[in-house]
Amino acid sequence: MRPSLVILIVALAGLFGGGVSAWYAIRHAEGFGAIKIGPWTAVPFASAEDVDPYVVAKSVVEGSVPLGITEGLAFSAYSDSEGSVLSLTCDYDISGNTPAAKLWTLVVYNASDKPVESEPGDVSATYSGAVVRFGDGSYRISLSRHAKPGNWLAVSGSGDFHLTLRLYDASISGNSQLDTLRMPTITRRECL
Repeated sequence: MRPSLVILIVALAGLFGGGVSAWYAIRHAEGFGAIKIGPWTAVPFASAEDVDPYVVAKSVVEGSVPLGITEGLAFSAYSDSEGSVLSLTCDYDISGNTPAAKLWTLVVYNASDKPVESEPGDVSATYSGAVVRFGDGSYRISLSRHAKPGNWLAVSGSGDFHLTLRLYDASISGNSQLDTLRMPTITRRECL
């Protein structure tokens, strides 16, 4: 075999392997400095100057702008509290409390990182001011294809999904308080 052909094959294999590994890292890696609390993961310094380049690439691919550390913190969950992947064919309860923040939002995203579409009049996102709470300040939000009493987010379609909980103006300063945060649990109920 000619040396130039061997060099070309090796170069193409290297480009392919590098591209596949970069794609995997961008789609699946949480980034350096990521914190995990139950099923929830956040990258507290995703907007810092010296941020991990894979975190920047992930933000570009998702079309998201990371919150600055003084603005808030975004947590994502791709599995329930037992570790099973979140599926649009199942019902879930999100319950407990969120860390102290002036405002928080909860959005259901499909596998393509687009908000889950629901039937007209139904919603697949909520915020702290719209959630009805129990006497102790905790809450339960049901995710289901069918209307549920209380706090309910509509889901439809099939495949995997993930949740993003954004805490705005949270009383969290750096990494010192992040490991003591209590996040809501995600409990799977019935599946189709």
